[in-house]
Amino acid sequence: MNVTAQSVLVVAAHADDEVLGAGGTLAEHVHAGDRVHVLVLSASATSRPGENRDVVRTHRTDCVRQVAALYGAEAEIADFPDNGFDTVPRLKITQTVEDAVRRWRPGIVYTHSITDLSLDHRITAEATAAATRPQPGCPVNTVLAWEVRSATEWGIGAPFRPTWFQPLSPQALALKAQALKLYTSELRPWPHTRSAKALRAAAHLRGTQIGCEAAEAFEVVRHTVTAPA
Repeated sequence: MNVTAQSVLVVAAHADDEVLGAGGTLAEHVHAGDRVHVLVLSASATSRPGENRDVVRTHRTDCVRQVAALYGAEAEIADFPDNGFDTVPRLKITQTVEDAVRRWRPGIVYTHSITDLSLDHRITAEATAAATRPQPGCPVNTVLAWEVRSATEWGIGAPFRPTWFQPLSPQALALKAQALKLYTSELRPWPHTRSAKALRAAAHLRGTQIGCEAAEAFEVVRHTVTAPA
């Protein structure tokens, strides 16, 4: 038994964001023996022409379950409307995250960046920040914000500025690639920024920033040092 194992929570707006943003980092947590938990706030979809909304929702839900099983993670899927987080009370989203924090007691939480172009992503970031405030009894010490290619880089406010980097082993990269294959319907052909080739290139680019082969990068939303007993 790993006595240093910690509980990790991922809060993703949509099915696939958890892998795009932190798929390699989660693999490193699994390798370290940590307990990984995934909260996906929406598996629904705004149907494109010719798509069946219920079929898409079922497919994405199945993908979340398969990805969680791949990581040995526990997953929960909420039912907020895709591209419609602003149509529901913000408190309801925050309370959903609070419930996950209360149940899984994570020490570290990964979620979206407030700089993101997607409104759903920004609302998720705000709700997670509110749900993890360092109040007495809150287990969360660290909150990190990831980047989602084709969304984060197009934010029109302050740019994404990572200061926390997670080096990725070849095994972690392979697990992320395997998870992305389960979300094949969400990927795009090269040279789209969300193509498999572009995502690999992004990992190698982040790696060069810290002198290693590959990495994922995060903004530090909050990091608190536990006071000595």
